[in-house]
Amino acid sequence: MTEKLNKVLLTEGSLQNSQLEDFRYSSGSLELILSSGDNEEGSKVKVLFDWIYSFRVTDEGDLLKMQEEQKGEMLTGLYLVENSKYLEWFNEQSGNVHDEIAHYMLSTVDDVIDILASISPSISVSS
Repeated sequence: MTEKLNKVLLTEGSLQNSQLEDFRYSSGSLELILSSGDNEEGSKVKVLFDWIYSFRVTDEGDLLKMQEEQKGEMLTGLYLVENSKYLEWFNEQSGNVHDEIAHYMLSTVDDVIDILASISPSISVSS
């Protein structure tokens, strides 16, 4: 079954043409700092997950199969992934002990960051 991407709409800022500048993982929380050509000069978008179960960072150039499956749908932005193979793998590994985990995928110009979390991220723009 093919994974389906559902774009998460932002109330402020833009992730179009974004690049991952930095990330920090500490005590279960993940903070991603992105720059975007569509935001004001020098502004950054911070995506903060207060609690995550797993994450991975992959160079977008190494996801040829995924790009082919998505038929050009995978543009820069934040998505919720349905029929997630990553979430299926995690549930198998953890014995299905966790409920209501969602697979978020953040696609940037150069990287794809997959995050498994049960709490939606907070997103803010700073200059």
